[in-house]
Amino acid sequence: MKKSKLKILGKTEFGNPILKKNVARLSKSEILSSDTQQLIANMRYTLQEKNYGIALAAPQIGKSLALAVIHIRPTKIRPNLPKSKWADLVIINPKITKTYGAKIPTWEGCISLAEVFAKVPRYKKVQVEYLDENAVKLTRTFEGLLAQVIQHEIDHLNGILFVDRVKDARTFMSGSEYRKRIVSKNPSGE
Repeated sequence: MKKSKLKILGKTEFGNPILKKNVARLSKSEILSSDTQQLIANMRYTLQEKNYGIALAAPQIGKSLALAVIHIRPTKIRPNLPKSKWADLVIINPKITKTYGAKIPTWEGCISLAEVFAKVPRYKKVQVEYLDENAVKLTRTFEGLLAQVIQHEIDHLNGILFVDRVKDARTFMSGSEYRKRIVSKNPSGE
């Protein structure tokens, strides 16, 4: 499949109804289509070039599809993220099939809610069943930051924003306060 020129995709922001909807699951033929392959390439390119964050779900770029691209690298929020925590992953039609332990409140933000952060209860370890960009079915277990990101992205595909999961509203803060109070004390951002 020949991909056309890569382009940076615009983001969908808080208040747009697409962020609160369940998305359409993709068939294997849809995944392998040139349109979906181009979309995945553009989502990767957008994450690399725009520094929106570390992951991007299709609803965040205006597409109601069960697709997310994860590109974990150092960012202004996690400037010293160790290389062992970096990840590149495409998850399509993902489903959490097993969780481990109790949920732990962990700091989160979202490019659709620019400059807002709060603590969200997430599992530290999850097992996920999904299709990759080649329509291959996989079941993998993820831990730590990657597990948190996957839960966040799966929520996007189910019309749930991180603010919907916040249990303690006192943890909400602006991006500048988050960087001053949280990131400055823990540069890895975890």
